[in-house]
Amino acid sequence: MPATAPPPRRGGGGGLRGPLHRTAQLAAAVHPDSEESAPGAHWSTVTIGELVRTGALELHTHSAAGDPPPPTRAGDVLVPLLLDGTATQVVADDAGGEAPDRRMSLLRPDTAALDPWFLAGFLRGTANTRQASSYASSATRVDVRRLKVPRLPLETQRRYGRRFRELAAFEEALRHTADLGRRLAQGTVDGLTEGALPPGD
Repeated sequence: MPATAPPPRRGGGGGLRGPLHRTAQLAAAVHPDSEESAPGAHWSTVTIGELVRTGALELHTHSAAGDPPPPTRAGDVLVPLLLDGTATQVVADDAGGEAPDRRMSLLRPDTAALDPWFLAGFLRGTANTRQASSYASSATRVDVRRLKVPRLPLETQRRYGRRFRELAAFEEALRHTADLGRRLAQGTVDGLTEGALPPGD
């Protein structure tokens, strides 16, 4: 997570230029620049349930008896059990140590067989979550075992994983920049309403 930025000076946008520039650089980095066609329509896929059975990954959720999953560690993948806007995420290298809450399931891939970022990226796909979801009362619940990923060699997984990791960094930069923008706007409003800034021409 990025460090919390100091409040912007009233009326000053200089503090926003750096984050905007970095976000634009990330946007350019994550935009596909290859004309090579992807073989998506011809992928052979495997479900999370099948990967669990073969030992390629572990699946942990809160049990009916109230037993929690194990504490997270770097490289674990957290998958939301409800379609509430929460994104599937990879536990960062400097994070972990706490059990996920009841809204998340924990996947622990065998990194000799599965790249965590490849796994998280494909599990997040809209079509994937839609086919694995069902309605429970008013909420849409995801059956994690029904989610699918392509059967791809580890090196190819890592290539996809690098792109998904770049996209995650881009999203984080967008959130950070949006927060700075809101604070800049509020600081300018306060400056105008308190008489510290002129309205301009």
